Amino acid sequence: MRISAILSRFSILSGALIFFALSTVNPAFSAEKANRYRTHYKAALLADAESGRILHHDRMHQKIYPASLVKMMVALIALEEIESGQISLQDSVKISRWASKIGGHQVYLKQGEIFHFSELMKAIVISSANDASVAVAEHVLGSIKVFIKRMNTRALEIGMKNTSFYSVHGLPPGRGQKLDVSSAYDLYLLALELLKHPQYLRWSSTRLDTFRNGKFQLLNTNHRMIKSYRGMEGMKTGYHRRAGFNLVSSAMRGGQRYISIVLGAKNSRMRSKTTRHLLDYGFDNFLKYDFNTKGNSVPFTASVEGGEVEDVSLHATETISLLLSSNERKRLEIWPQIPALTGAPIKAEQKLGTLEYWLDGKMLKQVALQTEFAVPEQSILSELTSMLINLGDTN
Repeated sequence: MRISAILSRFSILSGALIFFALSTVNPAFSAEKANRYRTHYKAALLADAESGRILHHDRMHQKIYPASLVKMMVALIALEEIESGQISLQDSVKISRWASKIGGHQVYLKQGEIFHFSELMKAIVISSANDASVAVAEHVLGSIKVFIKRMNTRALEIGMKNTSFYSVHGLPPGRGQKLDVSSAYDLYLLALELLKHPQYLRWSSTRLDTFRNGKFQLLNTNHRMIKSYRGMEGMKTGYHRRAGFNLVSSAMRGGQRYISIVLGAKNSRMRSKTTRHLLDYGFDNFLKYDFNTKGNSVPFTASVEGGEVEDVSLHATETISLLLSSNERKRLEIWPQIPALTGAPIKAEQKLGTLEYWLDGKMLKQVALQTEFAVPEQSILSELTSMLINLGDTN
């Protein structure tokens, strides 16, 4: 049905369906091997950070207790408020009694102490401090209750349909409270939003920093991976015996960044091992390919009716970059969507059709095409000349 519909509306030129073949990456590391450790965790996901394309997933919509990963949303809201000008990293924050009473991992804030907002943000992202997370939430929106409401609103805005936040720290709920829930897919969406804020990565990739004017060390909860895995940028760990060992991470090499998510691992060693495995799968099996460089001609033309010429050349309005495995490269299809006939006059750089990039029945990208030159209407003299030539041909 799809092909016949296209043929009825567009001219599909010779060579319109193009297959590309190139083998440059390691085929031994298959998608099946990416599932090697699946019995040791509850959910996992690997994605291309630039396009957002999910390259591998396992139980990605399963609802899971995220533990301290909820602080990623706390950080996102704080950074968005900074960007909007509502607050500043230089703000002075007075610690409340409630913030000073929060247990679990902390930087031991005391009631009445004053810290720069930036110091508290570092304590959250680097060291996963629960008391700092409460202090930040109170400063940003005035109360924990209002902040949690914003967390859930923001989650829905970015498509986190399997997420419900009930705390700003991720600790298990007290009596009458509910447990935070999320999923690998939802946390991937949250990671994509956080990557829009470079300051977050600067904090999350910091292995060691200080607090209280150098008197207290902030050791990154993901410090082993930051030290041992090339390109590791952190993002956020989460742990509780009820949650298992969780890690949302990003890693970048040679301009290519991946997001890896491992939830509910049995121990920190398996969390790290699975993360390495997923990221290696990305770096070893996928390459970025450029197609139809911006401004360059494409091998298709548009037919013109009533113009000085019968066809006009086309060029792409942008360069298309796609991250593909070698097998996907072979299966990639490029479809031109060009009107069967366009009446003159036609302007130079007039939008005229598109190219679509399809993989396994799904469109990955679309780029607009433009005319390379103007085509004026055919003049009376040109029409007469053409008629005379045609008459001569018939004789």
